[in-house]
Amino acid sequence: MDKIEVVFVTGMSGAGKTQAMATFENMEYQCMDNYPVALLKEFGDLLRTSNKYTKIAMAVPLRDAIFAIRVMSNLDWVDLTVVFLDADDKVLLSRYKQTRRTHPLMISNRASTLLEAISIEREIADPISKLANIVVDTTLLKPTRLQDKLEIYFHKGNQDTFRISFVSFGYKHGIPKDADLLLDVRFLPNPFYIEELRNKTGNDKEVYDYVMGQPETKEFIQKTTQYYDYLLKKYEEEGKMQMVIGIGCTGGQHRSVTLTNYFADYYSKFYQVYRWHRDANH
Repeated sequence: MDKIEVVFVTGMSGAGKTQAMATFENMEYQCMDNYPVALLKEFGDLLRTSNKYTKIAMAVPLRDAIFAIRVMSNLDWVDLTVVFLDADDKVLLSRYKQTRRTHPLMISNRASTLLEAISIEREIADPISKLANIVVDTTLLKPTRLQDKLEIYFHKGNQDTFRISFVSFGYKHGIPKDADLLLDVRFLPNPFYIEELRNKTGNDKEVYDYVMGQPETKEFIQKTTQYYDYLLKKYEEEGKMQMVIGIGCTGGQHRSVTLTNYFADYYSKFYQVYRWHRDANH
């Protein structure tokens, strides 16, 4: 029999599990929230004998995640993917204050303040994040961008294809937590110091041509492409299904956007490629 696709959605409280589950529902997954983990084994047995379920997404609290992963991972007829949602502590704090929700650890009296609750939960989350197949940093993501990311990962037409996401970012805004590899291009000449280029980005031809025309850029691309040609092939052979490559400059406007566009265009000839400019103005 074909394996049943099961997705566990877990992560830090306030990182976007509700939006993620809504996305899975839109992708026609059968969604379950707060399912009793003590009944997971029985539910797994039901999956084996029923043809009603083919794609399931379950929101799993951190406190139950390790047990739930252990149970489902031991079922030969289940293809389990664990999605871990994360965000910076300051952003989680801000989201709770804006929505005026109460943190689960405060409801259960395990923490007396929101800051304490986030700190305790961060310790609980650390080993679970290491078990996850996919880690999504929602710190700077709007709900529509979270939806886009999940659709990229779980689009059925691409399930057997090695997928690469190139993400431009600015180091001054923080490193993307979900990046598998980081590429620092801050050593390249900066268009920010050229007045007519300052308010443009690497999506504009003038900036792109300036960055790509530098001797340092040409040498860097030649050496980096050779490295990526080898590395990406090895990851694909090892069975990895997705890779997130972050390319960073100071502000995430010029050099990182240019190089992200270049590598996304180049590797789209060989792989399923996506690009995202996290910090660019346009």
